[in-house]
Amino acid sequence: MFGPLLIICALLVFAAGVLWIRGNVAKDEDSLVTIIDALLPQTQCAQCSYPGCRPYAQAVADGAQIDLCPPGGQELVIQLSALMGVEIPAQTLAEPLTLVAVIDEAECIGCTLCLPPCPVDAIIGAQGFMHTVLSKDCTGCELCISPCPVDCITLEPVANPTTDLTDKPFVLKGKGCINCGQCAPACPKDLLPDQLLKLGNGGLWEQADELNLQDCIECSLCDRVCPSEINLAQFFAHGKEIEQQRLAENVEKERIQDRFENHQSRLQAKQEEGDQRRQQRINERLQRPQQSRSGDQ
Repeated sequence: MFGPLLIICALLVFAAGVLWIRGNVAKDEDSLVTIIDALLPQTQCAQCSYPGCRPYAQAVADGAQIDLCPPGGQELVIQLSALMGVEIPAQTLAEPLTLVAVIDEAECIGCTLCLPPCPVDAIIGAQGFMHTVLSKDCTGCELCISPCPVDCITLEPVANPTTDLTDKPFVLKGKGCINCGQCAPACPKDLLPDQLLKLGNGGLWEQADELNLQDCIECSLCDRVCPSEINLAQFFAHGKEIEQQRLAENVEKERIQDRFENHQSRLQAKQEEGDQRRQQRINERLQRPQQSRSGDQ
């Protein structure tokens, strides 16, 4: 008697479980895509063959190659390798070559055709005047080369950017923290050096920054009271540099993203303005025969 009812209940429980799993998997996948997207440089240059950083992040989450982003360079590949648990491609281990666009100013005719394709507004110039490329902003995407009618734009290698501070070795001295707590009362900025030390040992400088790492004045008073003779002040100075570099990189990513969005907005506004002018001309032409017929009557 209860057999069919039990089967129905079991099916309902199974269906609810499937829906729960799907919902959580979707959230996990979206979270992973967001994390990958945050690592990408946000230049939206499409060199990876995807239309932007977010689509490429989705592709990487789905198993695409992790070394398709030239602006991200070797550092990005290493980060994605650690995140996705895949091996670093052999070609990535070679010294990367950074390329940027260069305009032959003597040949430039000031046509401005190279300006709209640039996704990061790295080219400056006006109609009839010589153009130039801001190498700091250029991603080497090559999108400006094809539109140039006089072939005065080329890609040239530049010096590679400064090595990431996280690769800079730091050696902690002393016998190791014994959790005595003597460093905290000695800190004139009311910091918790022992906690900052633990976070720094784990490479968690972002979390250390939330405990006011940047307030450290490197006075070495915590060093003096440390029975293990750990060089805390030097270690915190090292961590502050790493965190400052991370914050600066995030600001730069946001700046590039804002420039790209502003660039796209200008292009869209220009397109809409052109469409309106064309529609206005069409309307005027359609009204002319009517005006002619009214004049004849």
